[in-house]
Amino acid sequence: MLSRLVLFLFLVGIAAGCGFSLRDSVPMFKPVGLEDEIKISRDFRREANANFHLIRQPEVLDYVNHIGRRILSTMGPQPYEYRFFIVENPQLNAFAVPGGSIYINSGLIEAVRSTDELASVMAHEIIHVKSRHMARMSGPDPVSLLGLLGAVLAATGSQGAAAASLGPAIAATRQLSYTRALEQEADNLGVKYMNEAGYDPSGSLTFFKHLDEERAMNPIRVPPYLLTHPLTADRIGSAEVMIRSLGPRPAQSRQADSIRRVQFFLHLQLPNGQNRQAAPNGNSKGANESNNAEALHLRALEYAETGEWEKARETYERVRTLDPHSPGLDRDLGRLYTQTGDFRRGHEAFARAIKSEPRESLNYFYLGELYEKEAQWSEAAGAYLMAHELFPFWPEPARQLGDVYQKMDRLGDSYYYLGRAHLLMDEDEKAMADLERAVAQYDTTSLRRQVIRDEIDAIRAQN
Repeated sequence: MLSRLVLFLFLVGIAAGCGFSLRDSVPMFKPVGLEDEIKISRDFRREANANFHLIRQPEVLDYVNHIGRRILSTMGPQPYEYRFFIVENPQLNAFAVPGGSIYINSGLIEAVRSTDELASVMAHEIIHVKSRHMARMSGPDPVSLLGLLGAVLAATGSQGAAAASLGPAIAATRQLSYTRALEQEADNLGVKYMNEAGYDPSGSLTFFKHLDEERAMNPIRVPPYLLTHPLTADRIGSAEVMIRSLGPRPAQSRQADSIRRVQFFLHLQLPNGQNRQAAPNGNSKGANESNNAEALHLRALEYAETGEWEKARETYERVRTLDPHSPGLDRDLGRLYTQTGDFRRGHEAFARAIKSEPRESLNYFYLGELYEKEAQWSEAAGAYLMAHELFPFWPEPARQLGDVYQKMDRLGDSYYYLGRAHLLMDEDEKAMADLERAVAQYDTTSLRRQVIRDEIDAIRAQN
């Protein structure tokens, strides 16, 4: 059965092909409310899962999620559950779906030159959601809104893009161009909130300049981000005024930027990524590495990726001598020692990582993998639970919990967390099936049984 989103896209296509307005051919709906936007977001995610190739590499997901959560923390309570996704697509683009789903192309992450630049894009897209810009732009009913989202799906999706010509894809994307007033609002508020989150707001200007360079170098192939977010002199000038109004930034000790590390992990997930392991803004191989902690760290990651464990270990330890605070270093060492069976040193490395970043979910997730190697199931479950609590929208900790609890013969908990993993992947039918299996493991008087039953009812109510 076609989902509602695909049905509306189909109707939009018919209306456009026949030369009349969908608004004239479909009964009017009530104005789009918050609940409508939340449902639209959930429906779009399901279609995106089927049409996009989403990158789920833990380091990249965690990095993007951390930026988003840090920006959102400055905004107070929100009516949406914001979710961040990375699409395998070389185009320099990002877009926001009403209701809290934000998609960033791998090409954009490859192109940025700092975390501040990516934070500026994400803050901008968050404001589009927070301020309900697409609903304000598209009209008073969900038909036009879903039609625009369908255009995004067709223009961005890996399956749709392969079948469509460049012209229709660009035409569809142009329909999503925000008004100048909405773009300026997203720019100004995005700069404000990214500054409050501790990011350098000048990252927005350097990103604008980067876009302008891309346009100047290849005026025929304009970056898709510029089609939906037109770059004008007024927009750049307004951003400069906004940044000046924030006043001087307080002096702060700034840690090394992790962007090149994240780009490395991203490249491993892309086609032919194993042959493109160095970050795009500089190649670690052949560089003068002897005293360059960042270049050495990238070289160590390459050694680990190709299984050259001793070279990786020696290089990681050299990085520790040069810069013990290099992003993710102790976590990388912990993973290396887990792979090589040196569990004592693995625990020592993860202990340092957790002491340095006690709220980093990846530290606990990989510690859980170490405990599993040691067959310490209870400790593994505790580590995965912590990872799940710190990054609740990441399915993998819940999936691992399901496997570990099965080994512990705690079938109720096993089915419950497998259901949670499916739910986080927007696989509601599979989630409800696992949750029903979990319910069957508990006595009819069990409070736990009733809690899970209530969750099943809530999932059904959403569909």
